[in-house]
Amino acid sequence: MTTATEGAERAVDTWLQRIRKGPPGPFPHRLVARAVQAYGTTALPARLRGQLVEAWEWARNCSLEPGSQDWATAAWLDCLTASLRNTPSYGAYTMTSLFGQWSRLGDFPRRNAQLSALLTADLIRHELRRATHEDHLGERRSRTTAATLLARHLDEDHGWSETNCRPKHQGGPQAIQRCNHLLSAGGRGLPTTLALLVESSLPVATAEPDEPLFIRSVQIMELLAEQAAFHLGETHRQANATAPEPSALAVRLHATADSLDRAQHVFRLVSTIDPTQFATIRAATAGTGALQSTGFARLERCCRGEDALRPETVDAVGLATAPAPVPSLSATLARVTTRLEAHNQTAAEQLRMAIQAVNEQWQRWKRTHLGVAKKIIGDVPGTGGTDGVRYLARHLEEPLL
Repeated sequence: MTTATEGAERAVDTWLQRIRKGPPGPFPHRLVARAVQAYGTTALPARLRGQLVEAWEWARNCSLEPGSQDWATAAWLDCLTASLRNTPSYGAYTMTSLFGQWSRLGDFPRRNAQLSALLTADLIRHELRRATHEDHLGERRSRTTAATLLARHLDEDHGWSETNCRPKHQGGPQAIQRCNHLLSAGGRGLPTTLALLVESSLPVATAEPDEPLFIRSVQIMELLAEQAAFHLGETHRQANATAPEPSALAVRLHATADSLDRAQHVFRLVSTIDPTQFATIRAATAGTGALQSTGFARLERCCRGEDALRPETVDAVGLATAPAPVPSLSATLARVTTRLEAHNQTAAEQLRMAIQAVNEQWQRWKRTHLGVAKKIIGDVPGTGGTDGVRYLARHLEEPLL
């Protein structure tokens, strides 16, 4: 019987042979992804590891049309082989660097929102199917409940549902049906590149059953953080205009709050991760910890400016990818609000309420993050040289705005 790695080796070998004769055709993503998910990148046979690095070397030297399937394959191989080439990174491990490239090729907020919703649908479907094979009744119920509750935030045709108009809670079969509908774009089929990003973006390092859940959750929250950062960046730009429009600022701030709200709900599924499994995952992915999240660093730095430049985050993320604007958004909004109070109390109050909505969702996200970290990580050192949950607790009360 052919193993997953043997099938992948043969398929990649055939693809590499075609390179020498001309266009190689579609890369065997599905077979490679199946092998990686069965064994993890740390346990792949040496031959397959070498083949993947060879495929990456060929792909990186090609001139490819941005957004094409071949372009996505090259970027995918770059992420997948990063650890095999001893160049691990947060963006490669989570494949969020690939997601960011794709989203910025077009209408960023639309593409980013669509991709995060599709990844969420894929996660929900995966966890509900997995729950049916769970022997422990309590674990099965916990996973099923978390997945079906998260499904309430998805709309079958448009991705994320409106936050004030969520579907009623339904059982597992109905939630899977909703996710299937979304992932097939209502039966019309997703664009090839987008389908590839959803289907093949689980570069697990281990064979632990909870690692796909961990990666998908990080991917989704990073995309939602980038979505929130986009809205805050637009808020910052509008607030610095000669005559900023208060209602437009409020709309952007409420959109930011919505993104943070969605990210917070993903934690319900994250909390079902087995702490023992997570310890193995954490050991295998040293150097790619979530402290290096550019999305959340960009959020904090846009809002709080230099006050958000903690040494550990500067070392991990750097200033080039997540700069701190001067003046910060928080200071800019404070100035706008003060001006409004002199001649338009109603607009000033609406803006204050929008700022409060962002801070409330940020605090909810941070409190939930702390609780989940206590459960699945415990009292161990954190990433980036921090002291783990004590580090999270120490910065818990810092507002975003």
